[in-house]
Amino acid sequence: MSHHLSKPSPGFVIARPVTVSALLLLAFCPTPAHAVVLASVQATAHRCLQGSDPAACERALDEAEVLQRRASARSAYPCQTLLLGLQADLIMEQLGQGRGEQAIADVNAVVRGCAGL
Repeated sequence: MSHHLSKPSPGFVIARPVTVSALLLLAFCPTPAHAVVLASVQATAHRCLQGSDPAACERALDEAEVLQRRASARSAYPCQTLLLGLQADLIMEQLGQGRGEQAIADVNAVVRGCAGL
C-alpha cells in the first residue's frame, strides 16, 4: 500500500548523471582505432612484400591510401611521404619488381614515422 501522492515505480532504473556523463565520455573518447589501422597496414604489407599473399597487396594499398589521406588532412607531410613510398613498394611488388628486404624495412619506417596517426 502506498501513499496516494507517491509516484508509481517506473519498472526500470534511471541512470544517475555521473553514470551518463561517464558513458558519454567513453563513447566519444578517441580509441586506439588509428593504431589498429596502422598495425593492420603493417601486417598486410608484410604479407604482400614477402610474397605469401598476393591479395594482401590490394588490401594493403587500400589501407595505406586511407592513412595517406588522413596524414594529408592533418598536414603530417613526413608521414604522408612515407605512406606514398609504401604504396609505390606495394605496386612494384604487384608488378613483380619488388625491392625485397628494403621494402620490408620501409614498412617499419612507416610505423615509426606515422605513430599517432
